[in-house]
Amino acid sequence: MNINETIKNRHSVRKFKPDVIKNEIVVEMLEAARLAPSPGNGQNYFFGVITDKNVKDELAVAAGKQMWIADAPLIFACCTDLSWNLEDAAADDFGRIVNNYRFGESFVSSFKNNPYAKSLNILLHNSDPLLPMAHLLLTATSHGLGGCIVGFLDVMCASKVLKLPENMCCLYLLPIGFPADKTILNEKKSIHEISFYNLYSDN
Repeated sequence: MNINETIKNRHSVRKFKPDVIKNEIVVEMLEAARLAPSPGNGQNYFFGVITDKNVKDELAVAAGKQMWIADAPLIFACCTDLSWNLEDAAADDFGRIVNNYRFGESFVSSFKNNPYAKSLNILLHNSDPLLPMAHLLLTATSHGLGGCIVGFLDVMCASKVLKLPENMCCLYLLPIGFPADKTILNEKKSIHEISFYNLYSDN
């Protein structure tokens, strides 16, 4: 499947056949995720490959008891490292400049000693695994597989289920498998509705 066909055929799948996914395909998906772009080439993403039934069940419960997730033969637990944060970056000249520029100096300075510092840090890292997850999904689609990005998730609970160290957090789940139902492609907005040229007010 070429890249355009793969993109057009990708859709959210929530019902899966029990068929086991070959390890070489899993490795290919992880390789695609590894090669994804990241801001500053930070590569601040990690992926758990979950096949154990008990762990899948616990993750499904952490995802608001969406038990269909546990029916997938494989779940990618999409994680990030929270070690880097704005407080640390504030001590670094380049980090301070970049983050003051992006988020505003008052926000960066308020990060220190904030009682919700860890939650803020999780929020700031929320996008870390998203581009690699897109690579995972497109590679899965190219093999006739499907999946669905799950963001409705108690991240603290999921991280505890996975026994992640304190500096890591599971932000998303990505159940993957062979679709068990007929392909239904959701209607998408037109190019005109999602784009503008030069100045928005000119369109």
